[in-house]
Amino acid sequence: MENLSHITRCGLPGIDRVPFGMHACHFYSNRDQLVAALVPYSVAGLRGNERCLWVTAPPLPAREAVQALRGAWDSVDDAIQAGALHILDSARLKGLDLVQLWLEEEERALAEGHNGLRIAGNTSFVTPGDWSTFMEYEQAVTARFNDRRIVALCSYALAQCNYQQMSEVMHAHHCTLERLDADWQVFAVPQFRGGSESRL
Repeated sequence: MENLSHITRCGLPGIDRVPFGMHACHFYSNRDQLVAALVPYSVAGLRGNERCLWVTAPPLPAREAVQALRGAWDSVDDAIQAGALHILDSARLKGLDLVQLWLEEEERALAEGHNGLRIAGNTSFVTPGDWSTFMEYEQAVTARFNDRRIVALCSYALAQCNYQQMSEVMHAHHCTLERLDADWQVFAVPQFRGGSESRL
């Protein structure tokens, strides 16, 4: 029998469930594609009693992210007021130990009765000079999220990535989520097989 304590609803058409501990990425071309990924993903977390954190950046700033969520779920304002949903401006996170922050947020979520922590993040704020450091951070997240009750989806703008950088992004995550026509699919990174992503 499948152990439901280790999995959660993804929210994206074509991907039913994903394992806790998953650190995934996807690439987008425009604002509409970003909304199409992060809104249903976040709503699924809220419906599943997960504490949701969304790190926003252009082309979808915090105010517009909230509006997009309101269009998909009627209880968004209640979730914000209850502390189940936090929209974080990426500019406020600079200089913080983000890996440790996420682990502390997971502990807080569980202590408050949530089933886990769900993170959505748009990485358009990363500059070319910050790229290497940010990839090191992403690799650390992948390693530290294994066996934690956290799922995270990182969004990368195609216009900001060349082929080498796209490869680096994919190899810094457990898997890549890609939309093919109406549905999404999961592509696991071979070097991580045997970890959390093997349950995808």
